[in-house]
Amino acid sequence: MVSTSVPYDRTALSTAVVHLGLGAFSRAHVCTYLDDLAVAGARDVGVLGSSMTSERVPDALAPQAGRYTLVEASAAGRHLRPIGVLTHVVGPSRRGQVLAALAAPTTTLVTTTVTEKAYGFDPVTRHLDPTHPTVAHDLTDPAAPIGVVGILVAGLAARRAAGAGPLTVACCDNVAANGRMLASLVGELAERVDPDTARWIGDHVAFPDSMVDRIVPATTDALRTEVAAAGFDDPWPVIAEPFRQWVLEDRLAPGVPPLTEAGVTCTSDVAAWERMKLRVLNGLHSASAYLGLRLGYSTIDEVVADPVAGPLLDALEAEILAVLEPPAGEDARAYAATVRHRFANPAVGHRCRQIAMDGSVKLPQRILPTVAAALDADASVDALARVLAWWVGHLRRTPAGDLEDPRADELAALVQAHRAGADVAGALMALEGFASPRVQHDLGWRATLAAAIDAEGTP
Repeated sequence: MVSTSVPYDRTALSTAVVHLGLGAFSRAHVCTYLDDLAVAGARDVGVLGSSMTSERVPDALAPQAGRYTLVEASAAGRHLRPIGVLTHVVGPSRRGQVLAALAAPTTTLVTTTVTEKAYGFDPVTRHLDPTHPTVAHDLTDPAAPIGVVGILVAGLAARRAAGAGPLTVACCDNVAANGRMLASLVGELAERVDPDTARWIGDHVAFPDSMVDRIVPATTDALRTEVAAAGFDDPWPVIAEPFRQWVLEDRLAPGVPPLTEAGVTCTSDVAAWERMKLRVLNGLHSASAYLGLRLGYSTIDEVVADPVAGPLLDALEAEILAVLEPPAGEDARAYAATVRHRFANPAVGHRCRQIAMDGSVKLPQRILPTVAAALDADASVDALARVLAWWVGHLRRTPAGDLEDPRADELAALVQAHRAGADVAGALMALEGFASPRVQHDLGWRATLAAAIDAEGTP
C-alpha cells in the first residue's frame, strides 16, 4: 500500500464526481484539482473512477483503497505527492456501479478522458457512427452498455427515473468543441433508445466545452522502483510535468465542486483556448514525435535538443502562429515558448512512440485545421506538409501488426500500394473522414504534400 497518507480524512469524502476513462492522464490531472480542494477542506469531491476497457488499474489500486502517488518531475527535481480523492475504482466488470453513481443525487459532475477514438463518432460529420463497435453494441443492448456514450445514456436514464436532478458532463479529450460533440452523441443515442430520456437530457444535463493540458508519460517499472525507493509502495503511480491547465466553459449545472478555487479557468470562449492548445501544443507534439522517430530518438526532450530538429520545429511553429487567433489577452508567441520549454523537460521522458499513436485521429485535429487556415490566408504550408510526410515515414517503417492506429490496416495497405509522393498524397486526402473538403481538394496543398513525402528520405 501507499505508505504515506493524504492530509485529510478520506472517510469523510462524499463521492460527487464520476470519471470515465481512469488512465494516467486523469489521475495526474483531473483528480489533482479535486485533491487540492480536499486538502483545502472540501468534502464533496470524492471520485468514482471507471476504467473502461481493462481491470489493470482497478486491480492495482484496490489494495490501497484508491490511493496512489503522483510524481511531478522537472529539471529542478522530483516531488512525490499522495492523491486520495478516488473513493471507488471500478473496471468493466462493475459497470452497474458506474450506472448507479450516475443516477445518485450526490453526483454533480461527470468527466471523461477516453481518447478521441472511443466516442464512436464520424470525424467529418461529428455524428454517431453506428458501425463503431461499442456504439453498435449499445444500440443493440442499451441496458448493458460498454461504450462511453452508451454508459452515459443508460446512467442518465437511471438518473431521470430516480429524480436525481441536473448534472454536468465535461469531456476532457482533445476534440474541438468537445462538450457540444458529446452532447450531440449522447442525444443521438438517447433518441434512438428512448426519446423521453433524450428530451430530459436536453433539459437537465450541461455539456460544457473543456480544454485540459498536462504532459503525462506512461507509467514504467523504473517509475515504480523510484517511488518504492522513496518509501511509497505503490504499483501504479503516475508521473507528470509540473505544469497543468484546465479551461472549462462557464455553462455548468448547479452543485459542481468549486473548481475555480483549485485553479480551473472558467470562460465563455473555450474554443479559442482549445484551438491554441490543439494547434500549437498538440500539433508540435505530434510533429516532434514523428520527427523524433525519424531521427532515432525515444523521447521528446531528445528531439527538441537536436540541432537538426530545432529549425524544423521553428518553421512549423511559425506557420502555426501565422494563422492562429489566440484567446483574448493571450500572447500566442509566449504560449508557444512555454510549450517548447515544457517539451525540453528531461525529467518527464515523454516517449515519441506513445505520442505517435492514432495519427489518423490526431492529425485531423492537430495539423489539418491549420492547413485549412493557411490555405485561406494564402500562407505557407511547407512545414505543415512535412509533418504529414514524417507520419508517412513512420507508417512505412512500422510493421502493420505493430502500428497503433484505429485505421492501421487501411494505412499499411495505403503506403504499401503507393510509393510516389503524389500518389500517397492523393490517397491520404481521399481517406474517408481524414481531411476537410477545403484541404482535400486543394491542388496546391496536394502538390506541396507530395513534394514533402518525396523528400522524406532526408529529415
